[in-house]
Amino acid sequence: MKYSEAKKQIKTLSSKYDIDIKGGNFFNVNYKGSEAAYISIKKPYYVNVWYEDRFKQLPFSNKLYMILAKLAVTPLDERVEEKKHYVKVFDNEFGYLNINISTGRLTAGSMCETEFLKTKFTNKAIE
Repeated sequence: MKYSEAKKQIKTLSSKYDIDIKGGNFFNVNYKGSEAAYISIKKPYYVNVWYEDRFKQLPFSNKLYMILAKLAVTPLDERVEEKKHYVKVFDNEFGYLNINISTGRLTAGSMCETEFLKTKFTNKAIE
């Protein structure tokens, strides 16, 4: 599970949940501005919830814990989205590689990605 996926799933539980990455060490889950739980970004399998009785009273606390547990067992290198890059074909504002998602057709165009055009690629896709 990626950090972005976990954040999205947690936010769907309640709009009062907020996520922050504290000091580059922890993926923190806050509820109404107070820290409720966190997992380590540096150590696998590390989940901590604050005040067990209080945690149980949070909206969908069981689901929240399952999301955090799934993220915690994901290998550290698989939690982060792979960076994507633009591929410049020509030296102007419309010189970037575009791929039509439905047809696979390659064209040169702007950097603007849409639901129909892919303009950003991982290193693996570029190779």
